[in-house]
Amino acid sequence: MKSLFICIVLFSGIVLGQDLPTLFPADPFDPNNDAARLFDAIDGWGTDEDKIISVLCYRTASQRDVITTTYNNQHGNLANDLQSDLGGSFQTLTIMLTHGMIKFLSIELHDTMARAGTDEKSLTEIIMSRSNQELSEIRTFFLDYYGHTLVSEIEGDTSGAYQRLLIQMAEGLRDESNLLNMTAVEEDVVGLYEAGPAMEGTNEDLYIDVFSLRSYVHVNQVAIRYEEKYGTSLTTVVTTEFEGKDMGNALVSILQYSRDKAKYFASRFHESIAGAGTADQDLMRLTISRCEIDLGNIKTAYQNIYAVSLSSDVSDDTSGSYRSALLALID
Repeated sequence: MKSLFICIVLFSGIVLGQDLPTLFPADPFDPNNDAARLFDAIDGWGTDEDKIISVLCYRTASQRDVITTTYNNQHGNLANDLQSDLGGSFQTLTIMLTHGMIKFLSIELHDTMARAGTDEKSLTEIIMSRSNQELSEIRTFFLDYYGHTLVSEIEGDTSGAYQRLLIQMAEGLRDESNLLNMTAVEEDVVGLYEAGPAMEGTNEDLYIDVFSLRSYVHVNQVAIRYEEKYGTSLTTVVTTEFEGKDMGNALVSILQYSRDKAKYFASRFHESIAGAGTADQDLMRLTISRCEIDLGNIKTAYQNIYAVSLSSDVSDDTSGSYRSALLALID
């Protein structure tokens, strides 16, 4: 029987899923004026935090990168000036906003591994949600900025199947097409069953290949067909096969992302602000990394899942200029 190819106009399992950002490029854009406004907000006695927000939170990452270069050429060093004049989470957020997106993501990846322990959820989130091109740029920047490769840092901070999964994802070899080959889907459905529940132990390499090399459209369809064929969700299978391991948690995240990336990120936002305290690093990263892509979709998913707006929960969990800056990016 010939392979069945279905052309689909969806990404990451979301039908009719046009990405809706919340932050758009400023037009007209005048980096000289923006740099001057920032200098005026910082220079002298006191700091005009509202003016800083009016620039940094209303320009895209590529525009902020130009503003930072302009400021550094004309007035000193923007990140250092913000460091000196501000404090707390607002200081951290504004310094993050001085970076271009590739630098920002590279620093976030480094920080997830440099802190005591490893933030595996964030490490998985960042790597699996970037395109092959972005991952290539991150690898290049990482080597130039830190003097060693991203892969070597992953190797030094993780182990086992999870390490191999991360490295293969970080190498940016995932199929990014929107063509679905149902014959290949069926092969992977049977393959994952035979490499897991049908055998003693687990063929980890097959799970790594399917989850790191196949398109997210393909992974989502594999999950659908697996449950139809074997009566068990693939989420249950990977949780059982890799019980209590970072590998299992990463595979569950990939399944969630492939099924509905807006719902996946809504849950990540909720984790950052639910309960006592706030995971500010996660909240800032999620906001900055998604506001130019699909934060509009994430806000809708958040409202549908938790029956409260993302903006309301962020507002309740933060304060001052930090709150105002986050809400400017979110709304």
